Amino acid sequence: MKELYREYKNTDYQQCEELVNSAWSFDEIFKPKALSSLAKLIYTKGSIVGSNYKSVVEIDGEVVGLIFGLNENFKKPRKDILFNLQILFNLIFVKSITPDKKTLLNAMSTHEKNKSQIVDNNRSEIVLFVIDKKHQGKGYGKKLWLGFRDFCIKSHVTSIVVETNKLEASTFYEQIGFNHLEDFDSPLHEFATKDGQACIYVFQYG
Repeated sequence: MKELYREYKNTDYQQCEELVNSAWSFDEIFKPKALSSLAKLIYTKGSIVGSNYKSVVEIDGEVVGLIFGLNENFKKPRKDILFNLQILFNLIFVKSITPDKKTLLNAMSTHEKNKSQIVDNNRSEIVLFVIDKKHQGKGYGKKLWLGFRDFCIKSHVTSIVVETNKLEASTFYEQIGFNHLEDFDSPLHEFATKDGQACIYVFQYG
């Protein structure tokens, strides 16, 4: 079995979007397919656009994990006008059923507002971190994390935050050295996980 850690390439996008969908079940949560596609685009492509560190792990030629992050002391990501236009185009033509697109947009707005009361948007952060369920528990996630951590340490970042759900990934983050910072209300987490609680964890050093 060939294990390869490397930088994200544009040709990886579809596999990364599938990993995101598998982790958060967007196809089940959002109907019809057009709304699900919009949610996956916002979450996956939006994370890529907002990150200046993008790495994947590939097993036998298949991307099975990814970490996208923001290093506050590194060159900031450029605004992607084409991405914004793509989102706008999809919003106009999506005829949504459950939940409707207005509910989705309101949920995103509430999520960002409540999160920003705890951490600044420009703070170093794990923006998106996914390991295929079939490949969890094999150390791939820890190696991806260490790559991002070392990237931040070299540029003198002293802390890294991550948004997660207490019912799902909090144990993993505690195992790799993160500490719980604060909970916040998020309709997005409520969509994805029944009784899910959104929270912020922080890793500090230096």
